[in-house]
Amino acid sequence: MRAYTSAVFALVAFTLEALPVTAQDAKTVEVTPYVALGSAGASPVGAAVTFPVTSTLSVETDVAYRHGEGGIHALGSSVGLLYFLPRVGRSTSYVVGGVGLSQYGAPVFSSNGPPIGTEPRVALTVNAGGGLKVPMNEKLDLRTDVRWFKSFGRQGSEQFRVAQGLSFDVGKR
Repeated sequence: MRAYTSAVFALVAFTLEALPVTAQDAKTVEVTPYVALGSAGASPVGAAVTFPVTSTLSVETDVAYRHGEGGIHALGSSVGLLYFLPRVGRSTSYVVGGVGLSQYGAPVFSSNGPPIGTEPRVALTVNAGGGLKVPMNEKLDLRTDVRWFKSFGRQGSEQFRVAQGLSFDVGKR
């Protein structure tokens, strides 16, 4: 698991290192708190921070919370690339893909078989999807995001999530 953590950290560090050099256009950092509906195990609340790299490419970090298996408070975090497609009217659609880490509860079994508790574990996850961003005013956008998540490990799983959030600009334009 340490190798996964180190690899994700290195990917995020190298990506964020290049941002100040390439983000010279008028775009700003956006923060998007969201609520979501999805399949079992999908996170219902979270926040995403989007850093523009070019006019069509952004790096997004995401932190999400869910009440996990066995009553654990499970956090998930990911980093991904958003590619914005050409505008249609006022709306902008995008595709996204990313990698991250997610907590889950692994059952602890007694010597005679039935589970007696839950132990928190961390799994590597990948995600892919897309969404639609509609401006409400100069600093506020309505964002709908649809994603598929796949976690790896002994108890790997798949989730599907539809999230709705409000994106607001942070900093100067």
